[in-house]
Amino acid sequence: MFYIGVSRYFATGEGVTIYVATGSEESIRKAIPEFFHHGLSLLSPSDWLKAAEGGCVDEYLQADAEAIKVYLPMLWKQIEEIAKGRACHLDFFMKYHFNYA
Repeated sequence: MFYIGVSRYFATGEGVTIYVATGSEESIRKAIPEFFHHGLSLLSPSDWLKAAEGGCVDEYLQADAEAIKVYLPMLWKQIEEIAKGRACHLDFFMKYHFNYA
């Protein structure tokens, strides 16, 4: 099964760090530092689409889906393509930190 994992960590008021990785559940957990596993969202591409459409009760998953759509539009396009069965394997890892100020 192919998953996309996202972990967001809000630092002390200055911004947020996002980790994103793709692959198996095990490979994603290895790629993302253990400290960030507590807030880790692991979903299949079709489940990410459902979360973005409000099709889940977990507001954190919806917020994570929105963060991908807004801040990582190229990745979001790949998620859409994979969910529709039109894309090949996606190997992706990223750490991104941004400030609100």
